[in-house]
Amino acid sequence: MMKQISMVVPAISCDHCKQTVENTLKQFDGVQDAIVDVANKRVDLAYDPDKVQLPKLEAALSEEGYDVANTL
Repeated sequence: MMKQISMVVPAISCDHCKQTVENTLKQFDGVQDAIVDVANKRVDLAYDPDKVQLPKLEAALSEEGYDVANTL
């Protein structure tokens, strides 16, 4: 079953950031969608927690320089 969350990622500041974050998340099996809102520094994420765990996604973003400050 898909789970939908929003993550606050303060380092998102431009279209390049948007593409990097979306591409990083979408590479994982189980991620249905990842949509970045640059203005609000937020990522809306739809994923299957049976296929991929949130800490793994957050770690992948952190490796790219985008630490998750909060999950809503």
